[in-house]
Order: sequence, then structure tokens, then C-alpha cells
Amino acid sequence: MKLFSKELSSTDINHRLAIPTASLEAFEIPPGEHSVDVFALDADGNVWYFLLSTRTNETHPKPVFYGDWRQFVQNKSLRVGDKVIFEMKGDLGDGVRFRIRAQKYVFRLLGANIWVDV
Repeated sequence: MKLFSKELSSTDINHRLAIPTASLEAFEIPPGEHSVDVFALDADGNVWYFLLSTRTNETHPKPVFYGDWRQFVQNKSLRVGDKVIFEMKGDLGDGVRFRIRAQKYVFRLLGANIWVDV
């Protein structure tokens, strides 16, 4: 199940990944806490650790990924305008329940953007 897809901004590339608030319910942050460890498998079989953190102000939590996020960006050579897709996949082994995909824009064909996984 796709949780979100996002074209990356400069802040996403250089600091942290801001994720949609609507996807928060999939991450099971314990009551009273404002962060949770998230492990995601990429297309190469690597497991990435992300710290999902939210503001303490519950009216607008503004969730972001830290942890291995910058290493993931560097590993995939991501740039502004590239895309990440985050999916919930059930148990992928060793407690990993999520999959992360990185995509680069290739070209536009018949009015549609063409992306390739990296």
C-alpha cells in the first residue's frame, strides 16, 4: 500500500524529508511520544533506518524523516525534482514493514512524465 510519493525539494535533499501528515497513522507512534524508529527496504535489498519525528504541537505535527535519510539521498544520487515512494508492505523480515523507492525523471512522453527506479 503506497503511503506517499513526493518530488524532492532542496530541504528534502539537504536536511530532512518532510512527509505528508496523512501518512502518520501507518507508523504507530506510541502515545505521548513524538518519534519512532522506521526501517525500510530499498530495491537493492538495503535496510535503511529513519527516525520519524513530529513536533510536540499536536495541532500541526509536521512529520519528518531524519536518521539515514541523508545517506539514502547520497547513495541514490538524488537531486531536487527526483521522487521517493514510501510503501507499507507487511513483514519483509527482521521487523521491516516498509519499502522505499527512489526515482529519477527521464523525459516526458505523450503528456506523461517517465520515471525510472534507481
